[in-house]
Amino acid sequence: MTLAIYRDLRVAMVVLMVMLAAGVIIERISAPCWQSAISTYYYTSAHSIVVAALLALGTLFIIYRGSTDTEDVLLTLAGVSALTAAIVPQPRPNDLCPGPANLPLDFDDNAKAAMLPNVWAVAIALGLGYLVIWSVMLDQWRRGRPPRKRRPGGIVSLCVFWLIMVLGLIALIFFRDTFKEYAHGAAAVLLLSAFIATTFCTAYVVGREDPSKSPHQRGYKRIYWGIAWLMLATLIAVLWVHYSRGLGGHWGLLAEVALILEFAAYWVVQTIDLWTTPDRIMRFTKRPPPCL
Repeated sequence: MTLAIYRDLRVAMVVLMVMLAAGVIIERISAPCWQSAISTYYYTSAHSIVVAALLALGTLFIIYRGSTDTEDVLLTLAGVSALTAAIVPQPRPNDLCPGPANLPLDFDDNAKAAMLPNVWAVAIALGLGYLVIWSVMLDQWRRGRPPRKRRPGGIVSLCVFWLIMVLGLIALIFFRDTFKEYAHGAAAVLLLSAFIATTFCTAYVVGREDPSKSPHQRGYKRIYWGIAWLMLATLIAVLWVHYSRGLGGHWGLLAEVALILEFAAYWVVQTIDLWTTPDRIMRFTKRPPPCL
C-alpha cells in the first residue's frame, strides 16, 4: 500500500508539471506573444491552471517523505514556497502580452484584497497540521516510543527551515506591505533553490547506496550529478545575464522554464529509479550518510 501511494504521489507531480506547461502553451496559441515569466500567466487565461498547479504541487511536496531528513525538509520548503507563490501574485507587469482572455484590470484590486486572507488560510492549515503531528509524537513519546533521531544534516536543515518560517510569519504580522511586495519573489527564489539543493542531495545519497541493493546505482548516480550540475550552471547563467544585461524580454521565462524542466527530468528519473521501493532507506548498508 505504501509503495502504491508513493508511486501515485510521484506520478501526480509529473502530471501537474505537464498540466502547467500545457496551460502556458495553450494560452500562447491564442496570444500574440509569450509572457515575461511563468508567474505573469496569473493574469492570463492560464490563471486557474497556474494557481491550481502551484497549490497542488505545494501540497504534494509537503506530503512527500524524502529518503533523508535533509531531502524531506527541502521538499517541505519547496512545498510552502509553491503555496506562497500561488496565493501572493506579483503585480501585473506593464509589458503584459495582450491576450483575448487576459483578466480585466479591475481584477488586480480584488486579488490584492484577497491576498492576506488567503495567506492566513494557508498559515492556519499548516499550523494545525504541525500541531496534530507534534501531538501524536508527544503521545508516542509518553508511551515509550520516542521519535527517530535526526541526522546532523537534517537538524541543520530543519533549523534553517523554521528560521525562514518564523521570519515569514513576522513579516506577515508586522510588515504586511513588505510581505505583499516581496513574498512572491522570495518564494520563487526559495522554490528554485530547494529544487537545486534536492538534486545535489539525491546525487550524493545515491553514491552511498549499496551496489548490491541498487543494481543500476552507478548509472543513476551519473544522471543525478549531471542534472544537479546542469541546474546550478543554469542558475549561474541566469544570474550573470541578470546582472550584465537584465532579464528583460523573455529571459526570465526561459530561465524559469529551463530550471523547472531540469527538475522535472530529475523527478522522472527518480520515479523510475524508485518504482519498486518507497524510498532509499533499504538501499543503504547501515543508515543514510550522517550529513543528511
